[in-house]
Parts: sequence; structure tokens; C-alpha cells
Amino acid sequence: DLFGAGKMFLPQVIKSARVMKKAVAHLIPFMEEEKRLAALENPDAEADESSHAGVMVLATVKGDVHDIGKNIVAVVLGCNNFKVIDLGVMVPYDKILDAAVEHKADMIGLSGLITPSLDEMVTVAKKMEERNIKLPLLIGGA
Repeated sequence: DLFGAGKMFLPQVIKSARVMKKAVAHLIPFMEEEKRLAALENPDAEADESSHAGVMVLATVKGDVHDIGKNIVAVVLGCNNFKVIDLGVMVPYDKILDAAVEHKADMIGLSGLITPSLDEMVTVAKKMEERNIKLPLLIGGA
């Protein structure tokens, strides 16, 4: 909201995202311990994989190195009990789709900031159709 209103600028957004990521990294061991204790209390519960709200493969597409938005999405999803497979930046479509199949993803998220990234996102969508991968595709970027 502050960024959209012109009261916060990109360097502040970047710093805020980095701080949030570090704060969440600090909390992850506590969250994992809480899950472990819950599993001990209920040994009849299903295996760890089913304890996630879902699995999301995230990547900044080939040709782009901008990952601020992707990192924020990864943190928010992680805090909401999603298993996030973050492939990083400059990721080609085949690696994204292979990871989605390997990790049995529930959805794929693509990120990019520069205009050519849109073409690469279209390529990912076309290759999903070719491989008959029928998952929700989340597109993000500026």
C-alpha cells in the first residue's frame, strides 16, 4: 500500500523483503518443531507430505534475474504451510516443468520483471500444454 501510494520506494521495499525473509528463516525451526510435536501427539496422522497445504514450484523465468516478488510469495506461502520448491532465477522451462512433476506440485508460480520474461512465461504455458501438465499457473511480475 505504501509503495503504491508513493510513500515507500523500491530500495525500502527490497530491504523490507530481506528483513521479512530473515525473520521467517528464524521462525522456521520453531514451526518445524511445532509440527514434529503435533505428529508425536497424533501418530495416526498421515505422512509429512500430506501435512502441507500444497506444493508450489516457484521460479524466475529464463532471461530474468529479478526475484523480489518471488521471494515474498515464497515466504508468505511457507508461512501458510505450503511446501515451496524455489528454483531460483534464470530458470528454463524444462527445469520448471521437471520439478513440478518430480515434486508432485499442486501449482507452478512464475516470476519476471522485464518484458521479455512475458514471452518466456508464454513458452512455459505452451510447454505445459504439450506435456499435458494441468496445474494452475500463477504469473507474477511488474
